[in-house]
Amino acid sequence: MRTVFHVSTVDQLSYVDAKVTNLLADETVPVSHVAVVVDNPAVIDAAESGDGRERVETVLAAGGDDAETAFRVCSNALRGATATLDDLPHGVERASSGVGELTRLQADGWAYIRP
Repeated sequence: MRTVFHVSTVDQLSYVDAKVTNLLADETVPVSHVAVVVDNPAVIDAAESGDGRERVETVLAAGGDDAETAFRVCSNALRGATATLDDLPHGVERASSGVGELTRLQADGWAYIRP
């Protein structure tokens, strides 16, 4: 199974790492891929440092050998953020658009979760 988490508020960023970790730890759900998609400049800025950065790094490291994890930011939201892609943790990817990424993943059979 593949799951995408849609994060559009700073509050959602504050616990998405726990949601991803819990999903991957649930042995009754065979998950091979997890992605987090962010579409808000404030969330991108929060992911640059401190607690937000730690949460992004936790998501990126959560998969280990069992599942692939990704953290993607909307290129449109990135233009409105103070942080640049280079300011974010290593491994964060740019999506052409948040809504486009969510649409593509869902069309490809990914489960959609809005924490």
